Amino acid sequence: MSIQVSVIIPNFNCKQYLAKAISSVVRQHNIECEILIIDDGSTDGSVEWLNKLQQSLPNMRVIKQQNCGVVSVRNKAIELAKGDYIAFLDADDYWTEDKLFNQVIYMQNNRDCVLSFTNYMHVNEQYEPIIDCFSYWPEFTKFINWSTEGYQNLKSPMDLLLFANVIGTSSVVVKKSAICYVGKFDKSLNSASDWDCWLKLARIGNVAFTNQVSMGYLMRAGSITANRQNRLTAMQIIIDRCKNDIGVVSRFKAKARMLECYSEYYREIGYKFKAFCLATAAFLLFPHRRNLQHLVHDIKQSIK
Repeated sequence: MSIQVSVIIPNFNCKQYLAKAISSVVRQHNIECEILIIDDGSTDGSVEWLNKLQQSLPNMRVIKQQNCGVVSVRNKAIELAKGDYIAFLDADDYWTEDKLFNQVIYMQNNRDCVLSFTNYMHVNEQYEPIIDCFSYWPEFTKFINWSTEGYQNLKSPMDLLLFANVIGTSSVVVKKSAICYVGKFDKSLNSASDWDCWLKLARIGNVAFTNQVSMGYLMRAGSITANRQNRLTAMQIIIDRCKNDIGVVSRFKAKARMLECYSEYYREIGYKFKAFCLATAAFLLFPHRRNLQHLVHDIKQSIK
């Protein structure tokens, strides 16, 4: 049978997580897929482990390269992919068994859909659930038709995704032809290239999602804060690129989201007053529940 989906797994020193990620792909039902693992210069023995595993998994290819970063890895894998559809899975995440079949069938039956994604669960390092993505973004819930089972089209995806990026990379399936058409992932961005790519795809076709939790996202200690400054810079570049594609209200929401992100950054590094001022400005520009919770937290911290 021909390959329907190419599953792309970047790896950089993730040996301890690879077994769970790969086994979650192997367990997918009723789908023909290949597994492309691009190793980005690992030094933890994961390449040797993968080479042994490859002997028992004929549909898995291991490609080695010098360390160039995840954007280069994903773009190279897209070029090598044989499937009409591409699914992304980070080496420390994992899927439920029915994820790919449901997703690909929907996209095959809805040819205008260039990107689909699922809800996902944040888990700690013991794989205990924390909170699902959609619940963390209450402003997203009003876009959901709760009477619809399975996948549904996202209304006004550009406007929504610019201020509420609910798309987890490891939950995504895209059309290979579409992602190649928009130029794949932008290597000029130091962070958030996935978000930029989803927005480019939203310009050319439909985006669909499901409420079903079909992916586990591992929250590794220190993995977010270390890259926060680069991400903030990249986010501003991306928002500036999109400002002519969205309405006035969405521009205010996007600006509020930037203020909220800067508030989170200053809160993390101990600048309480600056965090409070930015959180207040974000709340006044676009009030919502999570923003209010952060603002109340900052007020409590400032009076201690």
